[in-house]
Amino acid sequence: MILLDLIGPNDIPAKNRDKSSPTKVRVQYKQNDPTQEETLTNLRKQRFSMIPSFLQSAASSEKMRHLDSTSLDLDDHEDLRAGTRKIKSVSNNSDTDEESSAAKRDEVQEIRNRSRNADRHVQLWRSALLSLISVIGTAVCGLTFHFLHLEEQKALNLAYDQFSEALAETAIRQQQDISEGFRTFATIISDYAAATNQTWPFVHLPKFGAYAEHILKISGAEATVLFPLVTKENKQTYLKYADNNYEQIVYEAHMIENGNLDDLNPVGYKSFFTVGSKTGFVEDIDREVYFPLGHFSPPMFSYGAFNWNVASVPDYANIVEAIKVLKHTEPLISKVRPYATAELTLSNEEHAAMHSEIEGSSTEFPHSFVFTPVYLDSEDTDSPIVAVIGSPMAWDFSFQNLLPESVIGIHAILKNSCGQSFNYEINGPDAFYLGEGDMQHAGLVEHERFVNLALHTHPDFEAIQGHCMYSMHLYPDNKFANLYLTPVPLLYTVCIAGSFAFMIAVFFVYNSFVHKRNETLVANAARSNAVITSLFPDNIRNKIIGDESYRKNPRNFHELLDPTSDPLTDLSRPPLADYFATTTVMFADICGFTAWSSVREPSQVFTLLETVYGEFDRLTKHSKVFKVETVGDCYVAATGIPTYRKDHAVLMVKYAHKISCAMKHMAQTLETKLGPDTADLLLRIGIHSGPVTAGVIRGEKARFQLFGDTMNVAARVESTGAAGRIHVSLDTADHLRKCQKGHWLVKREGTIIAKGKGDLQTYWIGQSARNSTGTGSDTVSTSDRSNTSFEESFHATFGNQPDDTCDREDRLVDWNVTVFTDILKQIVARRNAYAAAKKDSNDLSAVDLGIVEDMKKDDFKPLHDVRETIWLPEFDQAVEDSQEDAHTIDIPTSVSTQLRDFISTIASLYRCNSFHNFEHASHVTMSVIKLLSRIIAPTDFEMMENENESDDDSFHVKANLHDHTYGITSDPLTQFACAFAALIHDVDHEGVTNAQLVKEGAVVAAKYENRSVAEQNSFVLSWNLFMSDRFATLREHLCATPAEIIRFRELAVNAVMATDIVDKDLKNLRNNRWDKAFKNQGNIEELDNESRESINRKATIVIEHLIQASDVSHTMQHWHVYRKWNERLFHEMHAAYVQGRSDSDPALTWYKGEMGFFDFYIIPLAKKLESCGVFGKSSDEFLNYARSNREEWEIRGEEIVAEMVASLKKRPATNSSV
Repeated sequence: MILLDLIGPNDIPAKNRDKSSPTKVRVQYKQNDPTQEETLTNLRKQRFSMIPSFLQSAASSEKMRHLDSTSLDLDDHEDLRAGTRKIKSVSNNSDTDEESSAAKRDEVQEIRNRSRNADRHVQLWRSALLSLISVIGTAVCGLTFHFLHLEEQKALNLAYDQFSEALAETAIRQQQDISEGFRTFATIISDYAAATNQTWPFVHLPKFGAYAEHILKISGAEATVLFPLVTKENKQTYLKYADNNYEQIVYEAHMIENGNLDDLNPVGYKSFFTVGSKTGFVEDIDREVYFPLGHFSPPMFSYGAFNWNVASVPDYANIVEAIKVLKHTEPLISKVRPYATAELTLSNEEHAAMHSEIEGSSTEFPHSFVFTPVYLDSEDTDSPIVAVIGSPMAWDFSFQNLLPESVIGIHAILKNSCGQSFNYEINGPDAFYLGEGDMQHAGLVEHERFVNLALHTHPDFEAIQGHCMYSMHLYPDNKFANLYLTPVPLLYTVCIAGSFAFMIAVFFVYNSFVHKRNETLVANAARSNAVITSLFPDNIRNKIIGDESYRKNPRNFHELLDPTSDPLTDLSRPPLADYFATTTVMFADICGFTAWSSVREPSQVFTLLETVYGEFDRLTKHSKVFKVETVGDCYVAATGIPTYRKDHAVLMVKYAHKISCAMKHMAQTLETKLGPDTADLLLRIGIHSGPVTAGVIRGEKARFQLFGDTMNVAARVESTGAAGRIHVSLDTADHLRKCQKGHWLVKREGTIIAKGKGDLQTYWIGQSARNSTGTGSDTVSTSDRSNTSFEESFHATFGNQPDDTCDREDRLVDWNVTVFTDILKQIVARRNAYAAAKKDSNDLSAVDLGIVEDMKKDDFKPLHDVRETIWLPEFDQAVEDSQEDAHTIDIPTSVSTQLRDFISTIASLYRCNSFHNFEHASHVTMSVIKLLSRIIAPTDFEMMENENESDDDSFHVKANLHDHTYGITSDPLTQFACAFAALIHDVDHEGVTNAQLVKEGAVVAAKYENRSVAEQNSFVLSWNLFMSDRFATLREHLCATPAEIIRFRELAVNAVMATDIVDKDLKNLRNNRWDKAFKNQGNIEELDNESRESINRKATIVIEHLIQASDVSHTMQHWHVYRKWNERLFHEMHAAYVQGRSDSDPALTWYKGEMGFFDFYIIPLAKKLESCGVFGKSSDEFLNYARSNREEWEIRGEEIVAEMVASLKKRPATNSSV
């Protein structure tokens, strides 16, 4: 970068100042030379009438293209503060769009005027051709609409046939499964009674609830009840049997279902057969045959329904009689009617919950009773019927999961032979109950599909009375039709009509061969004007277009912006420059950007800048502010140029307010994508008003630029401002007062120093007066206030801001969900690749499933499970070739929901410590992800970029990459485990050391044998949460096999335990493994000869050091990042000391402790990252930052400790472990 110190107009005496060309002090030519004066006069007087065709190439020249910004380092602002005046490159905004459009319209009108002299024959042919195009266009549009609509109608019919057929098949199969399930259940009961030599009806089934669980799931039944057949002869014997066994039966049912008797109310038992009535259960009349209620599932709340005779209900008695007549095993279904069984076995809330997935479903209807016979001999239907199984079944469940998610709008009517009808609307897997009665839509009868749900094969099935046969009638409704009858035919028709209209418009543009040459010239002129407008403001553009010398000599146009001759000798044209006496310039710097960007990937840095600057650019167009440039992370804009505005200062302050608000909003929004601390980024804005000199320095890549003392002062005002605040100079403040905006100002205490200016008084914008000592003219008066919406927004924005702690945690959760979802997609893609290649991703030859079950226990000690070597998958070329793009993978909603729930729960398990909190865990996770992304192969194994690379070369490159990174790059499950360990490693941390927990005799210390207490506790809490049934779907999606979950747990255990850097045994174990793995390692070419055990050992130790480095990554990052987390850790340790949970004041040893921490842990750890050779440039970056921070701490550490101690005295005491 070349910095030029130019003499501006303020440095020239007024009498010698030429406002149009400040550089004439450097480049002098003879003002009184008659030849030069006459040439300049002629150039100004020439009229613009024609632009030669070569302008088209000039407009597309690289020298005319718009450049976004000139890249400058942040240290450039220090030069500005020192008074060095730099080149300010400028990019133009779109303030002159309207003028350009007007100019273009004038050119078109000129063409039209010339076209009046065209030949009459040409006009005649033009009219004929236009008429022909119109007729053809109308015919094509009509035919297109007709045929496309016809195709959609065919597609609708075909789709309905396919989906309704699939729905019918699914419904029939579902009914078959239900029927088979009930028959199987009846067989199990019959066989069990025979196997245990029990005599009906005195059969006791201890595990009836367990047997019934399966049938309840597949049928959607709300309860299952066994009704044994009791004759009049053995009635009294059975009642005595029931008196002796009813308590045991009820107890067994409750214990199987609930594991306790909490919900049982042991009252209401009747020692006689009962029948239901309005007043409760009363004694049934004498009958020849009884079917009393016996076993049941779910268990009843009381004994009240025990011995209820189902045959006392006429509808149900008829079904029982039908079963006797038919002598078959098929279940029979009652008509839909109210019943009371659900109220006996389910609470109202539980019953409602069973229907919650069916929006609009009623808990009163439609329900039916399903009765299944139980024969004495399960294989002989001629044997006596000894019992029936009765199950109240909700028809809602018969309409679930029948269609794909995308298919909606199928109307289904459930009818039975008992004269009942019920309506449902099926939308994908869901169904909506519409009501009773036949509600079929008129006009849709021809699409009806009949589905018989009565699947019996008995010849007398239909003739036997007492039961109902059900069927389903399907129709498409408007929602379904709208899926296929789309606006596409109309859109195509409109597009075709538009195409013909466009053809006509084009024809009008090129309407005359006579005027073809003039049309080309005008088009080239318009394009040239558009390019110039995008590069320069109005005044410069008008000078360029108005300079007629290039028309006579084509070379002059190129030389106008890119002179090839010596500028000291070729002074025939004046420079393109102007002087603007009253402008306001703004510098807006992103505070903390350097530290923030130091821990991000380049793509993340540019995502932030493009988003932020793009929004700022949009606001410049709406606010009529002139964008000057972007210098690094500093955005420069100005008002008062190129058009004078009296309220330029007010306009700039309003714009500064808008971008400050926008920055805060965008930073918070982007935090979910770019990670922790993004929301902390704020703008530091400095504004100064004064004169500037602006123009184009002709040369390579010429652009519009600003110069002058105003730019330097504005930069100084910005650099001495504060994050999140708008800082203005005295000159800007004076302009605001003149515009009745003095109430925006708060006088700043003290002054700032600017080179050549001395001490300058400055002001804050929009801050509360209680935060400043400003007085006098800056006091807000009632008459000076404006009650506009901007004023309200202004004061609301810069007033007291609410605490966004909860929002920050939510954003961190969102970011973590995004990170883990991306890795999860890679896991699924990798698993799919193994399946496509027909390979097994698990090299574990034998897996004890008992180990997986043991993982669900909560009494394990992770420290005992630390492995010296963890197996990672080997490289497989077939799998690599089958790998699909992970971004194309869709994660099921249920998995995403459980992932978010898990991370949110983990966040809630973190305590409110200053350092060991969820924010720090997210920071560690971000470091892990960065290091994983930086794992690369050495130069010897970099992929060849030439197009002649053979398949064998590609194979060796990928294989070498895999081996050099010890398999880490090829295994997304390993990467997920590393991020998982980073997320959970400080869960429930109490803010004190392990030694303090041991000293206090904490319960967790005793539980984990006084070793790695916090780390083991964090892992156990998190792992138990992960293994709970609540996250079963997430777990199954992450680890599809027992081998995967075992390996995932081993990786997570090793990584979390590696964060305990104090335990001597663990430290010695890691050091020994490091020496064994890396101390005597050979050349990279010898990797192929290494054993799998050796490679896996290296992978294991690299993973542990990766998590260790990430845990203290703030010490190996930008100084500001280190200072932030170092101060938080100090506050946490000091809080422990104040609470009596630490023996010594950390302030006494903090300085030397940090020095030792750098010397004996951080720097050696960074060197290990470098020596293992898999982290590429990141290892150098970490080591350089560590050494730099160590040097800075050595110089400033004692002063910083004193500042931290002083800040603590101003803060109220808090319990950091709450």
